[in-house]
Amino acid sequence: MRRVTVVVVSVMFAAGLCGIVVAGSIEPSGPPTAGSGMYTLQNLYDYLMSGTALTVQGSFQEPIVAPGSTMKTTKEIGDALKSSYEQCSTTAVANVESGKPFFCTQPGSWGVQTGTLVVPPTPTPTWMYPDVVVIGGMYVARSKDGPGCAGNATKKWVAANSWASGLSWLGLGSGWRLPSAIEYGFICSMKNTHPEMDVAGSYWTATGDATNPVLYDLIGCSESISNSNYLKYVRVVRSMY
Repeated sequence: MRRVTVVVVSVMFAAGLCGIVVAGSIEPSGPPTAGSGMYTLQNLYDYLMSGTALTVQGSFQEPIVAPGSTMKTTKEIGDALKSSYEQCSTTAVANVESGKPFFCTQPGSWGVQTGTLVVPPTPTPTWMYPDVVVIGGMYVARSKDGPGCAGNATKKWVAANSWASGLSWLGLGSGWRLPSAIEYGFICSMKNTHPEMDVAGSYWTATGDATNPVLYDLIGCSESISNSNYLKYVRVVRSMY
């Protein structure tokens, strides 16, 4: 009886070995297929930061050497992207031209956004009254020493917005406000061909918020982020309609 048992166990063990042998190779059945290649982290970083063309081999390839010291980590890519974009607020869409896509990295507004700002056509200025000019469907304060520029006084950003919205002037009532940075671009282009419009320097715009308010230099025709507590010049505009 013992001999029969030994024979049965031996046969079962041999069958198990055969099962392992006929299971097949665990190695890949062939070379990688075309199109299976991947971008390197360095290639992605260069593309996102400087526009370098993305390149990839036709199929996935084993690394030839270990990554060098210039290889970018996912953290380095993320930090570089975040620092390259202005941290926009939930109101940023109102400061970007209507229909124009832009990318926001601010939590809560992350991703591709679309601007809603309606940009008036390039204006042909028409002078009216001693203190305003009509430009792009707006009344624009002309003289830096006039009431529409607070008599050339300077104000902080929050106080400037409050002053503009509370102004009642020229028998037109309220509705006055600070121009946006884009509107200041039109005003500045008009100023260069019409010396009747005098300027003092940098003016507060309605663009931005108390954390990142935007200044517009009416002498150099350029905009910049500033500190809302700085004292800067003001100028109002008002829609004609």
